[in-house]
Amino acid sequence: TIASFFQAGGPMMWVILAVLASALAVIVERLVFFYRTANDKADDLAVTIARQVSDNQLSKALTTLGEDGGPAKRLMRRALEVAWEGGEANEIQQSVEELAMREIPTFNHRLNYLAMLANVATLAGLLGTIFGLQQSFSSLSVAEAAQKSSVLAAGISQAMNTTAFGLMVAMPLLAIHAKLQSLATSRTEDCDAGVVKLLNFFNARNRRSGNSNTRVVA
Repeated sequence: TIASFFQAGGPMMWVILAVLASALAVIVERLVFFYRTANDKADDLAVTIARQVSDNQLSKALTTLGEDGGPAKRLMRRALEVAWEGGEANEIQQSVEELAMREIPTFNHRLNYLAMLANVATLAGLLGTIFGLQQSFSSLSVAEAAQKSSVLAAGISQAMNTTAFGLMVAMPLLAIHAKLQSLATSRTEDCDAGVVKLLNFFNARNRRSGNSNTRVVA
């Protein structure tokens, strides 16, 4: 049973279990971030905002972005706020770039913890293996002949169980880390595309009105 498997593994099983709990907390937080907070569909959002600004509905555009949301919404809101204050295209871009230095790294927050925790789980399993073998050989020297086989079996069981549990935790964590890293890249690219589209809209709008000759680039 699971209980007997865990009990036979010795104290390092608790360390691996703590690693698993920490990793699950990171995974849940990142999934909520990617699928709720940062799932802004920035490219479509930029089109909506540009249409509202073209219709002189800047306040409505700010309402569309809201106070909450992911990095894409916050960056677009910064662009709108500077535009609301009469900023030119280069001023809008500079302000957005300053905020982007804080917002864009949030896509990768805590992802490195998963790779680290996967390594810790593997190493904890190996350390438990060493403890199990040490227990086996140290007990053999003092155990009676009739008990040596059971003592040896208990130590080997501890060694194998911790190794197995460590690998059972580490392998899924590495796979999940790769998936979340892919999501981070995808969300970052979507955010960049949407924000650059909105910046280029402001640049073209200012050029048409004769307020700026600055070209907005990615």
